[in-house]
Amino acid sequence: MLTIPKDIMKPARYSGIEPNRIMKDPARGTIRFALCYPDIYEVGMSYYGYFLLYGLANSLPDVWCERCFAPWLDMDSHLQRNGIPLMTLESRTPLHAMDLVGFSLSYELNVTNILNMLRLAHIPLRSEDRDSGPIILGGGPSMLNATPFERFFDLIVVGEAESKLVEILSLYRTLRGAHRADIVRELAQLDGVYSPLFRKDRVRRQVIEDLDSSYHPVTPPIPVVGSIHNRFNVEISRGCGNGCRFCLAGYGYRPYRERSLETIRNIIDRGMEGTGYEEISLLSLSSGDHRALFDVISYIKEKYSGVSVALPSLKIGTIREDEIGIIGDIARTGFTFALESASSGMRCRINKNIDLDVLLGQLPLLKKYGWRKLKLYVMIGFPWEREEDISIIREILLPFEKEHIDINLSVSPFIPKPHTPFQWLPMESEDILNEKILMIKKALKGRRVKVRYRDAKTSMIEAIVSRGDERLAPMFEFLLKKGSKLEAWRESFRPELYTEWFEKQGIAMGEYLSEKSVEKALPWDFIDTGVDKSFLTSELHRAETGDQTGDCYSGCAMCGMECKAPLQLKDSALGAEPLAVELKPKVLFSELQAQNAEPAVGIKYTFRYGKFGDARYIGHLDTMNILLRALRSLGITIRTHGKYHPMPKISLSDALPIGIESTCELLEIETTMGVLVHKKTVEEMNRVLPRGIKVFEFIKGSLQNMVKDYSYLLVTEKTVENEMWKLRYNGKQYFYVWKGKGVKELWSRGEFERIIKTEDRRIHGRRTDN
Repeated sequence: MLTIPKDIMKPARYSGIEPNRIMKDPARGTIRFALCYPDIYEVGMSYYGYFLLYGLANSLPDVWCERCFAPWLDMDSHLQRNGIPLMTLESRTPLHAMDLVGFSLSYELNVTNILNMLRLAHIPLRSEDRDSGPIILGGGPSMLNATPFERFFDLIVVGEAESKLVEILSLYRTLRGAHRADIVRELAQLDGVYSPLFRKDRVRRQVIEDLDSSYHPVTPPIPVVGSIHNRFNVEISRGCGNGCRFCLAGYGYRPYRERSLETIRNIIDRGMEGTGYEEISLLSLSSGDHRALFDVISYIKEKYSGVSVALPSLKIGTIREDEIGIIGDIARTGFTFALESASSGMRCRINKNIDLDVLLGQLPLLKKYGWRKLKLYVMIGFPWEREEDISIIREILLPFEKEHIDINLSVSPFIPKPHTPFQWLPMESEDILNEKILMIKKALKGRRVKVRYRDAKTSMIEAIVSRGDERLAPMFEFLLKKGSKLEAWRESFRPELYTEWFEKQGIAMGEYLSEKSVEKALPWDFIDTGVDKSFLTSELHRAETGDQTGDCYSGCAMCGMECKAPLQLKDSALGAEPLAVELKPKVLFSELQAQNAEPAVGIKYTFRYGKFGDARYIGHLDTMNILLRALRSLGITIRTHGKYHPMPKISLSDALPIGIESTCELLEIETTMGVLVHKKTVEEMNRVLPRGIKVFEFIKGSLQNMVKDYSYLLVTEKTVENEMWKLRYNGKQYFYVWKGKGVKELWSRGEFERIIKTEDRRIHGRRTDN
């Protein structure tokens, strides 16, 4: 059983007992692969790409891929103070004992987390200093310019890593046992892979051509601590054909590809059965462009009652009235539209091909279908930007006020990213960016608008790293020595350390933020994204003259990708009728549900369950969500209340303090689906619950009818001088009975190894009853 210090926040982060985690036998010549996410558990457990690689690697029978996340500050200190190496979650194996360790980097400010995780794992930071130990892999969107931090990796995968991961692991299998440097050299010969020790002149970004035939995770591990996004992710498309000139994701994930409706339906069905999530996110850079969006949403609505849909940022003009209506029925989050600039002239320069009048014309429809809040994204700091391009935002938002629609306005500084037409442009100064943010806040003060903005200093540091070169590598080592980590979290970000390093080196920060010559080589030029440099320069010139370029859906722009025939956009007219959905009867119910004879009123059931071992670290609300998802994955629909934000009708026993175990926790639900079959339901629930949470029984009726008299068994190998009733178990371990309040404080004192809440009748019936 895992022992975590009592002062550690959210200890369940480190338990590794999630449902759907993958366990294998390491004693059979298995390749041991640690997949690390360089941020805390709650962030990494929300990241689709992470579980895509996790599931894909574990699909190979002789590979065991395990998870590892950056520890929070308190656990970090505990590991360093006690000399405990960073370990995987599944088997608690130190990272330095693995065969391969991979990092997925999607945000520039997480580089210091990678170095800190290597340090915690007792692995040398630089590739050149590693004569033994695991091979360190790097992948993710930020690897399109890994030059500033490439020396910390043995191998770097450029592009969509799932196309290379199986190949890397398969080749490693044949090379295993060879000298470490020889293995790295051979793996670096693969297309799309390079090593800083064996540099290539050209590295081609890897691209998956057919999403329908590619791997998609359907049973990812389910968090035991509430993650940033608690939902099942379905990638409906990849890439984007809109051609926004500032967007690295748009250029770095070309071409646009869709999954078919049939494939998406299959993923949803398998995912809902395997996870029981209450929300489905349809992932895409522009989900409104998908030709079958209406049919996908209709399918979810018809088949999965009570399950909501989340859509990422939408391009204005891609959502039709029929889609607005059906999303309004099942979505819990508001629409998010990427406006990017309030000025039509500026939108022409950045190639944001939208008609704002379309959105303004849809405001009555949005209001009609229950939307009272929208989110808009805008950017500031483009080189051609004038004061009127900023101030016009006030005028644009007036129609929203007239329709009584609240706006969450997100403002971000423009960062000239590599591999985009704007990679040569300068970044606006921090002072001017702050002035523009202040201008927006003043203009919208007192309006129905909540303004959120990205800090200008943070954006400048992001720009320096994303546009950096090999001279920045010592900067990350300097930051690590100064204690920098978890920089994506405001309370941990220390920008003054960057300034200190630049001053000590005699390098001007502005050198990385200034305009670049199109004639000179850039640090990332050796990465071939598939888009011709001549196309990028042409798009830059068109931006300077305010000329737009058509999207990839209406015709090929000849960017150099050599794509297949462009996909035709969906029709702007109303879509087809919702698909007919086959509803299969659930095996957990009696004939009542199979005959679709829904009772007039809900049936209440109360479950008695226990929490033992490592599950004692799971909090009350997280335990509730785990139980509800288990029920939902078995097809048990729980009655809800509330019109706009429906919540399940449930009741629970009092919250159990973290660290305390129990045999008598209660959960009451109400369902209208029929009479539950007792034995089958208990067996199936225990099959999908995490290790340490177990359902014992349930009754038909309210939790008020269940036993409420309980005491606490206090477990210790020591003798405690007290007048409590002492019990002996196996002649070695002592139990003390505590019936009173303050058990949380009793646990925090540290006198007892375990405290277990149990029913009085199970104690007093026999003194040896455990």
